[in-house]
Amino acid sequence: MSTSQKKVSSKSIFAKVYQAVWRWHFWAGLVAAPFLILISVTGSIYVFKQELEPLIYPELYLVEPSEKVASLEEMRQDLQTALPDYTPFFISLPDRSDRSWFGAMQKRDENGKREFRWIFYDPFQKKILGHRANDEGFFEIVLKIHRTFFAGEIGRILSETATCWGIISILSGLYLWWPRKKGKVLGVWLPRVKGRFRTMLRDWHTVPGVYISFFVLLIMISGLLFTKIWGQTFLLTNALTGGLPKSYLEQPQSTLAEDMGEPIKSISLDDAFAAAQTAFDFGHGYYSIEIPHEGSTEAIKFTTNLTKPLLEAGIVFVDQYSAEVLMVETSSDFPLMTQISLFAYPVHVGSIFGLTTKILAFISCLLIIAMSITGVWMWWRRRPSGKTGAPLKQPAKTVPRWIAWVTIGLAIFLPTVGFTLLAIGLISWIWQKVRKPSLRVQI
Repeated sequence: MSTSQKKVSSKSIFAKVYQAVWRWHFWAGLVAAPFLILISVTGSIYVFKQELEPLIYPELYLVEPSEKVASLEEMRQDLQTALPDYTPFFISLPDRSDRSWFGAMQKRDENGKREFRWIFYDPFQKKILGHRANDEGFFEIVLKIHRTFFAGEIGRILSETATCWGIISILSGLYLWWPRKKGKVLGVWLPRVKGRFRTMLRDWHTVPGVYISFFVLLIMISGLLFTKIWGQTFLLTNALTGGLPKSYLEQPQSTLAEDMGEPIKSISLDDAFAAAQTAFDFGHGYYSIEIPHEGSTEAIKFTTNLTKPLLEAGIVFVDQYSAEVLMVETSSDFPLMTQISLFAYPVHVGSIFGLTTKILAFISCLLIIAMSITGVWMWWRRRPSGKTGAPLKQPAKTVPRWIAWVTIGLAIFLPTVGFTLLAIGLISWIWQKVRKPSLRVQI
């Protein structure tokens, strides 16, 4: 084969690959767009949850610091008095003195179903500021829309599927954008502001997203850890491969003393915390307490803020009857996969490096919205009347085999993509069987 023939052949292969990737980008973006817009709108709001909640609910979050502060045990007793039908099972203390302390209460109905309420406490006035159901409040609604579209488990899977196809849309978009001519700036590195509207729309769909695509991918991929299928599969894989911490797999138990006819009493939370402090220095920062049921063998669990993986974290279990420290585990003891997983939440919400990365996360959400809208807009403008306007499907034999392997790899790594492709294949097969021969057109 001559050099010119090789050039023609390589150009032909490139054109076929480009067409195949463009088709992936088109369908991934078009189908996922409405879901990604909703996910991104709610995500852009949720990024600033910590900053906005005290402004929306100042009566619940803001307190006036003073010298006298309630003890942990006083808080537990006050919570129990305020909601006698509920049991305190979780308390968290903020890392700012002008913020209220937070408690979580639970009770079981006659069918064994648990009901939760969040309760807010002023440690200086030693009073309850208010309480609400766990699914009430502005940000609880925002998070529910973000995760499930108010459609339960089906909505949660839809959200995961849209995110996975969003990842494919970004990756395929980067391939389509990748500069192949040296020295070209307009339309590649800078969007055009003059010329045909269609060209400018394409530039503004593509170029801004390129600069922040890495962060967008980080947000999307880290969000998969909180999904129904990918997240639980990841958790199971970690459990089977030793990637979960010992404190998660083997929680130590308290030792019940012999029953001498007296009710079995737990030690105070303050005594338990004093014991925990001897094992790990919690300092004056944020930490949380998981409170066990009295009379059970559960231990009291103290945990530092795990959403700040750059700081040393600690988990301490204390016997609820004897104040004996049963287990101490720090982040340096965590398996590598757990240490990596701890970055998921702060990366996803942009809090990893404070306000700077929160702003980046906010801009990323806005760009996902903009790219989704401009992508649909471009399709709507250019589509032929009565047709989808989708890029033509390449015959299977003309597309390089590695495209098929990449597709299989994506379907394995992103299971909902695989399920979607199987569903599309099944629908296409059924459609081929039932449609009239005279109406056969490529979709």
